[in-house]
Amino acid sequence: MATNYSANQYEKAFSPKYLQNWSLAKPTKESISSYEGYTQIIANDRGHLLPSVPRSKASPWGSFIGTWQMPLKIPPARVTLTARTTAGAASLTKWIHKNPDLLKACNGLRPEILAP
Repeated sequence: MATNYSANQYEKAFSPKYLQNWSLAKPTKESISSYEGYTQIIANDRGHLLPSVPRSKASPWGSFIGTWQMPLKIPPARVTLTARTTAGAASLTKWIHKNPDLLKACNGLRPEILAP
């Protein structure tokens, strides 16, 4: 069970006075400024896009790759080519660049190949 101390034993130590957080408040404007422009309606009351709105060809879910679309073996994020044969380094870099969808996905790889 957790213990709850409510006698201000610990809150006082973290107050701005004790932490010596002295700073001036940000200056504020006299009045609120209005935004320029207007809101353009792109959907009807049911949430469907209006016919005049151009539809995007991209997936609405982005470039996320689920577990079942991932390859069976995922290459390492950081690869060092030091002490590898030329053929071994070539096959390793080929393996990393073999799956371009995985490299472009938002949850995909950002491999770093370190050459000597």
